Amino acid sequence: MLIILILISKGINGQVVNIEKKRKASTDGFQGVIGIGFQLLDNGKKVMQFTNNIDLQYKTGAHTILLINDLSLMTIDDESIVNSGFQHIRYNYTIKDSSFLTLEILGQHQYNPIKLLSQRLIAGIGPRFRLSNTEKAMFYLGSPVLYEYEKLSDINTSITELIRLDMYASISMQLTKHLKLNSITYYQPDIKRFADFRISSETIFTFKITDKLEFNTGFEATYDSEPPDDIQQLFYYWRNKLSYSF
Repeated sequence: MLIILILISKGINGQVVNIEKKRKASTDGFQGVIGIGFQLLDNGKKVMQFTNNIDLQYKTGAHTILLINDLSLMTIDDESIVNSGFQHIRYNYTIKDSSFLTLEILGQHQYNPIKLLSQRLIAGIGPRFRLSNTEKAMFYLGSPVLYEYEKLSDINTSITELIRLDMYASISMQLTKHLKLNSITYYQPDIKRFADFRISSETIFTFKITDKLEFNTGFEATYDSEPPDDIQQLFYYWRNKLSYSF
């Protein structure tokens, strides 16, 4: 049962989604990453887990479009117990003659039954600031304003609508020729009541195996000041992934 619980925890997506790690190099044209994972365990109970993520980016001049689809499915003895995921679209426009400032427009759909999240719809707009961009280090700050619609699958099927700030700081460092560090922290308070907030922080190390094949390992923690009833405030977990880029 312990192994099953560990697998379940790896299949849960956080309430705050890390978009920074999905961005690709700033070159014109299409870029993408496809990741697929499958696990099978039989210790009296048959446990199967499937994960899939597709990240696509298109850039032309000052315009960049990012599309993301991330799904996770787990079954125990043919009964689905985890079926979570999100879809995200983001448009960036770098202000002419100023690589320092970028305008972001975004939309997102998310669901996670483990956290009683039946549906979350997000739309937002705001600035993104580039404070440093060298071969070995990049540092960004952003502060979009988000409209959030959230439907919970609790006893009362709660629905809330509010406006949140989405302040984030992102850093990327090339530590060695084959090792890269990415770290992102989000702070998302209710703009009318700052006591209602979410914090998410993730740090990822990327080991480059070949030009197209890489291994990622990272730690993530998320905190919700006001989660649904019977849902804990703090979640944290360790992830590993092998991915192929094209």
